[in-house]
Amino acid sequence: MRKIISLFILVIIIGTSCKKKEVDKLTEFDINYSTNLSIPSSSIAINSPTTSVEFTTPNIPTQQSSKFSAEGTAQSLIDQIKMTKFDVSVSGTGANLDFLKSVSIYIKAANVGEQLVATKSSFPTNITSASLDLSDVNIKDFIFQDNIQFRVIVAFDATATVPNQTLKMDETVHVKATLLK
Repeated sequence: MRKIISLFILVIIIGTSCKKKEVDKLTEFDINYSTNLSIPSSSIAINSPTTSVEFTTPNIPTQQSSKFSAEGTAQSLIDQIKMTKFDVSVSGTGANLDFLKSVSIYIKAANVGEQLVATKSSFPTNITSASLDLSDVNIKDFIFQDNIQFRVIVAFDATATVPNQTLKMDETVHVKATLLK
């Protein structure tokens, strides 16, 4: 009799656990964003070892309403949105990230302010892309806005001589939400 009761309890626990994982999959999804940031060679050339240069990306539409709707949820049902990827890259003949010494990236939006989301304090030589270190912060209030921007603070390697660069930035945010009922 004990074996039957134990087996019954085990089946209930496994069934409940599987349903919970299934619901989690339905209520969690990723949104990808991408933008380019032009860095003129003059900003790299005039840099001294102690100076950082600041850039702001153009507006990036969040398309949050359509993205949430496509996933069967709405803004009011979003619990959390966190950055899960922030990659930077350059392309072109001979292009690499050698000109970067360090990077700090802040997400910003109208009426919300800004929040540090990613950093990298050193870049290996001869690479064309790098994943930044992410801050563990909830950025849902930013993604709820129509547009976001990134404020990028860069310290350049003063010994690097490079032409104008276009830094490609690819971001992924992970959304945790409740399904519409």
